Amino acid sequence: MSNSKSSHIFIKFLAFIGVLGLSGCPSNVPKSAVSSPSPIIENKQQSLQTSSLTIGILSKPSYYQELTTYLREKLGNKVQIVIDGDESIPYEEARKRMINKEWDIAFTLSPILSVAAKNNDYHFAARMFPNNPPYYQATLFTKSTSSIQSLNDLKSTNTIALGDFNSASSFYVPAYDLFGKSLRVDMGHRGKDIKDLVKTGKADVGAAAYEAVTNDKDLRIIHLSKEIPGSNVYLSPKLSESDRQIITKILLNAPDNIRKQANYGGGDESDYSQLIKISQRTEEILRCANFQQNPVNFYCSNSSLNQKYNNSNNTSEILGRINGWTRQTNEIETFKLSGKDNKVYQIIIPRKILNQIPGASNPIALQGKEVKIINVASQKAQGQVFELKITEPNQLSLLENISNSSTQSSYQVKQVDDGDTITVTDVSNQEIRVRFACIDTAEVPHSDAEKNSDSSTDTNQFLWGNKAKERLKTLIQQGGSQVKLDIVDTDFYGRKVAEVRLPDGTFAQQVLVKEGLAVVYRKYLKNCPSAGVVEQAEAEAKQQRLNIWADSQFTAPWDWRSQKKSSKKS
Repeated sequence: MSNSKSSHIFIKFLAFIGVLGLSGCPSNVPKSAVSSPSPIIENKQQSLQTSSLTIGILSKPSYYQELTTYLREKLGNKVQIVIDGDESIPYEEARKRMINKEWDIAFTLSPILSVAAKNNDYHFAARMFPNNPPYYQATLFTKSTSSIQSLNDLKSTNTIALGDFNSASSFYVPAYDLFGKSLRVDMGHRGKDIKDLVKTGKADVGAAAYEAVTNDKDLRIIHLSKEIPGSNVYLSPKLSESDRQIITKILLNAPDNIRKQANYGGGDESDYSQLIKISQRTEEILRCANFQQNPVNFYCSNSSLNQKYNNSNNTSEILGRINGWTRQTNEIETFKLSGKDNKVYQIIIPRKILNQIPGASNPIALQGKEVKIINVASQKAQGQVFELKITEPNQLSLLENISNSSTQSSYQVKQVDDGDTITVTDVSNQEIRVRFACIDTAEVPHSDAEKNSDSSTDTNQFLWGNKAKERLKTLIQQGGSQVKLDIVDTDFYGRKVAEVRLPDGTFAQQVLVKEGLAVVYRKYLKNCPSAGVVEQAEAEAKQQRLNIWADSQFTAPWDWRSQKKSSKKS
């Protein structure tokens, strides 16, 4: 009987609890007591679709080391992260890497490069130098003791030190301000070098950002420009939208010290409309300027620029020199080409395609350059002028980017030492060790200790090093163990640095890079006549995620060597 009563009381208690549940929780019940979705854990690793990220920079790599470590913590070891670039990289080279979509995260540094990023469909992620005003000014300056007091004092005998074509503060805007002047020009320098040239008297005038000069007592400002917008951080269009969102969030949530060291932060994208107008006006002013000959006129004259060329019987391609430029519309550029066949051509090219041609940073950069045009049928225009319509980026090439095969000599391959080193003999049977120009491949083990190493980093390095070596052996055998060398340098170890080709013209470096078994060695790319070829090959290999580009554990060979040296010292 008592059991029945107890059961009845218990059922009433359950019913009472049910009523409370239906009436809702009391207002004084803590929120934590209410069931809710689990909070997002900030330290949780984010998953990207891409397996590699290349951080493109134009300043010291040390500024980005902590950022790289932070990204690895957030993204995990499935994503290979590489820093590409340093303070010595030319702006045009940076632009070229964005054209080829080699940089996934681009710290543009220059507003002109920010415009180049936008032109190549990159997406805004963050502001650079967020603690600085959103706009700054360029300045023209002299030595403090100079007799030059203003722009009116400049003469055609004076020398001005300018920056690269893609620098807003040291080229574009100063060139706009120098309209109507004739000056001797020494260009292609970075900011510090321009100041040194003026201080040492090697240049009478220099161009730089106002902040770089204002507190230097050895220099005097003679002119200030219009306002220039700052630069930004951009993400490659190759990344998926979800990857861009994840990377942007991670970048902006980085600790203050990391963002400060890498010089970026939150904020809105700069408005480049005024700068674009200035740059267009600058290009119009300078379309006739010949930077190959001093003094340079910062205006158009009526004098024609006649170039002498030898006759050419090669009808499969058109060779010549660019010596004039006009803008048809905002979308179309037109160049005058003096052909080596003594014909005059008019090149018509959409601006979007021009932006994809390595070495053609802007119309002015092409002035005075020799070019090659292929697979384009010429059509008679007006008078004796022939029209060439460019529809693909590979139809126009700067000749300075094409290797001169006439300088190559044949050698017998005696031994393949590793993926980028061979031993050859010349006609006198003398042995020569050859280090491949342009590229770097993973290392192979050179000692029993390395062969037996239990380090996963070593194992991975030697895996790819041996694969590159075996592929090179196969290539060499295909050419009957004969190669042609275009020797460009001698390295620290006495090896000849050369571009290596098989007898049929196959470019060995290009093959290894294109198959994802070698990387472009940008530190020494200035000694690579075919830089554009190997860079394009690498872009294709990365896009297809071939071999090393599909391996998140792969360490760039120069980083692996650096780590080995550090461990030996310690």
